[in-house]
Amino acid sequence: MHGAANSYNGSMDDMPHLEDTISQVIMGRTDLYENIVRYYEQYVFSVAVRVTFDRDLAYDITQETFVKLYSSLARFRGTSKLSSYLYRIASNCAIDAVRRKPQHPVASGETQADLLTAEAPAMEEDHDGPSDDEVRERVRTALQKIDPRFRAAFSLVDLDGLTYDEAAVTLGVPSGTVKSRVFRAREQLRELLAGTFRQPPRPKSGE
Repeated sequence: MHGAANSYNGSMDDMPHLEDTISQVIMGRTDLYENIVRYYEQYVFSVAVRVTFDRDLAYDITQETFVKLYSSLARFRGTSKLSSYLYRIASNCAIDAVRRKPQHPVASGETQADLLTAEAPAMEEDHDGPSDDEVRERVRTALQKIDPRFRAAFSLVDLDGLTYDEAAVTLGVPSGTVKSRVFRAREQLRELLAGTFRQPPRPKSGE
């Protein structure tokens, strides 16, 4: 894929002359729709991987997203960025796909899902706890187990730095729903990662 966004960006800029391109596509220049696909495909793929942790499934979701966008293009009013509109379609498609196939295998190798594995706190290597790589792997595994709806909200707020209101616009749900989903994601992560991070030794009495 050779989209304009080479890495995930939660609020990427829309393609130049987008409004004119959409108008021409609606008027029958369907060949120009390929320009839209090429510009946004990497972005959409990245969104799908962040929710599914499965590259093969993400490819299918990317295709489904652009099919749905094409069928609804005439209804797009431009009141928000097309990237936000695509995020909503892609994340909903991904959530539905994960629910239909909850046991799908996680693809190996480097993917955009690595963006979800926030850097583990730096700590010295010793024999008392897991290494940095082990911690990152446990975080990755835990994130895969979170409800995809919660994971999507968590990614936007805690990883991309969007406000609850901004994430609500992107996901097409009320701000209160985003807050609830982020809270649930944090709770699930806390439970899944219990004991993963070493607690600093407590000072001895009198120190």
